Amino acid sequence: MKSPTTILSSVQLQPAMKYRLRISELVRRLFLIFFLLSLVYVSISMYVAMRVVFVAPLPVTQTPAAFNLAFRDVTFPSREDHLKIRGWFIPGVLADGHLTTERTLILVHGLHSNRASPLLLGLSADLARRGFAILDIDLRGHGQSAPAPLSMGYFEQRDVLGAVDFLHSGSLPYPELGRPRFIGGWGDSMGGATMLLAAAHEPALRAIVTDSAFAAIVPLLKESNVPSLFLPGVLESIRALYGINYDTVRPVDVVAEIAPRPILFIQGTADTVVPPDNMHELASAAMDTRHADVYTWLVSGANHIESFQRMGTVYVDRVAKFFTAGLVPVQR
Repeated sequence: MKSPTTILSSVQLQPAMKYRLRISELVRRLFLIFFLLSLVYVSISMYVAMRVVFVAPLPVTQTPAAFNLAFRDVTFPSREDHLKIRGWFIPGVLADGHLTTERTLILVHGLHSNRASPLLLGLSADLARRGFAILDIDLRGHGQSAPAPLSMGYFEQRDVLGAVDFLHSGSLPYPELGRPRFIGGWGDSMGGATMLLAAAHEPALRAIVTDSAFAAIVPLLKESNVPSLFLPGVLESIRALYGINYDTVRPVDVVAEIAPRPILFIQGTADTVVPPDNMHELASAAMDTRHADVYTWLVSGANHIESFQRMGTVYVDRVAKFFTAGLVPVQR
């Protein structure tokens, strides 16, 4: 027979046991809720990541023939990962009508565009008629180049570097004209940022022009349609799934390495995609070194990559003058 003390202890333990069971059940439910919310967060982040890095490329619907220019289709591998990059090589036209490749410019389009964009093709035609040979390329994941995730310059810089390699040692599209003596680069928006990243590692790019280039991509993503709550998850998903680290896509960190080669930054005052302070940030960083040769042009009233459209011949003349001065033998 149980003693009164044992019975009392048993009665006192029952509420304590019930309390512990309730706590245990609460913890289990909270854990389940946390797990489900985490699963939803990861799923949404991965979905958004896929939407960010994979977009159907726009078709190439026009060629330099529309501007009565001679050109040849070219194909070459990107540097390092050897993806197939496609483009056009357009010889420069001298005042006497002869063709030339002495000064060749690599022109690079922006995100969700290609070499046949009105800006790229129109500028190419105008510069070719001023004696500059042009290599227009479709970046990976765009136009007719190899499908690939869009990395905002992280991998695309390899396409620009592959273009340099092609000009140095690839199959000549016009063998009778020989190889370029000087190479310059122009890019708009993401293409401009990509050109800066490539030029920081490739001294053969002797003069650089960017139009609406960004200083760093992550701050722009924070202002885009990606919800701020999901941005960390989206960035981590892109890194895990595709090996792209957007945190390192920061032309502002490497632009000073281009010196003493000249750089011209062009930006519209009304740019709603890449705010004008990006140009000031890039120019300031580029000048933070000895022998910097940096120029800026802030185009009043121009929105994103609208400066060529608004300024027309003035834009072409200014860019041509910059490349004429920049693509010359190095003074020793």
